[in-house]
Amino acid sequence: MKKKKRTKKLSKKQQRQRKQLVKNTMISALLCLLVLGISYIIFETDILQPSVNEVTASYISFNNNDTTDDIKINNIKKMSNDIGKSIVNTKSSDILVSGEDNKEYQVVIYPIINNIDLKHINYAITIGNNSYDNNLASMTVRTDEGIVVYNGKVNKEKKITIRLWISKDYEGEVENNSFKIKVNPR
Repeated sequence: MKKKKRTKKLSKKQQRQRKQLVKNTMISALLCLLVLGISYIIFETDILQPSVNEVTASYISFNNNDTTDDIKINNIKKMSNDIGKSIVNTKSSDILVSGEDNKEYQVVIYPIINNIDLKHINYAITIGNNSYDNNLASMTVRTDEGIVVYNGKVNKEKKITIRLWISKDYEGEVENNSFKIKVNPR
């Protein structure tokens, strides 16, 4: 004679407890995934890095030749040239240039803290629909160690966007770095 397998029927209380256990397990698993995802975002991106706006002035005036305003860009990163030139590159600054017509000016970059060879540091300047880019090593260096990246004349108010980045080909460590940008009358 064959023995019948007994299937034990669970009481309603046990069924509720089992459902609650499954529900709690699923919630715990989802919370673990959420914690892992947030941890990944925190450690692999610079989302929590403080973004201090160190712009000392965004309006350049040529009325007084003895003073200029300057802007700082800190902690530039390695990236491809295409990304460096695009709006994805957050290491940028906008400057509004206006003044007396036909007054000549220069955009000058001063390395404040920099241990990277200038041939690996790239810049892009966008003025209206025109864009200029190169590496800092190929530009003129002034006696005060400023690097002239653009010469222009004021003919109407202009917005200049300057972006800085380190070449993707650079194999060294990218440590803290800082650059000051000035617009000087010539």
